[in-house]
Amino acid sequence: WGDFAFPRQHVASASECRGTASCCEHRAHSDFSHIALMTAGPAGAAVALEVVDVALVAAFGPVVAAAPEAPPRSFVTFRGGKQEYVSEDVLTGKVVALFFGANGPFCCGFARNFAKVYRVVKREESDPFEVVYVGADKSRREFNRFVKTMPWLALPFRDNTAVFERYGVPMEVGYWPRMVIINPNDRIIFEDAVPVAKQCFQEKKPEAFGSLLASAWSDSISFGRFQALFGPW
Repeated sequence: WGDFAFPRQHVASASECRGTASCCEHRAHSDFSHIALMTAGPAGAAVALEVVDVALVAAFGPVVAAAPEAPPRSFVTFRGGKQEYVSEDVLTGKVVALFFGANGPFCCGFARNFAKVYRVVKREESDPFEVVYVGADKSRREFNRFVKTMPWLALPFRDNTAVFERYGVPMEVGYWPRMVIINPNDRIIFEDAVPVAKQCFQEKKPEAFGSLLASAWSDSISFGRFQALFGPW
């Protein structure tokens, strides 16, 4: 429970806390099915934060505090070892690959292999290529787990149904992963580069993906690309 940075925290039975905020003692009952997180509110009054199913905690881990809201028109990445947000300017003058998917066996396997291709064709931050993960993850927990494995960027956790529809990608796991390649002027060049990417790492020729990117290059570039690529935030 250490992710909750509150001044004072107590645990009480759900039956005692659901109807009142007056309970603030730690009750050690062996037959708990739920617990309620408590903290000190105004004038020291105890406030119930959330009732948590203990079985779910045991299965999936502790409850974590919500991540801070992402700045408008930004991307999230963990590639520096911690979560950080970067502005849309990072895409200026670059060929962009939109990686559609979710945390699951097919997409995780593809991401793991494509990371090898990515590191070959993008050796420097200034290289004119970037990947943006567009997720269909159902929970922030699953989203974060997946994005932490990626050396590229991601749209912050949200409902991306409109973005999937914009690029004609069905919201069904059987159609993922999908990788749409877009030139620096926001024009779609390849509707799905996943087969090419798979061939590159199956044949152990990751550098061959660079040829596909070169064919997508354009001297004409767009600025402030977030809304053109993903719609309003």
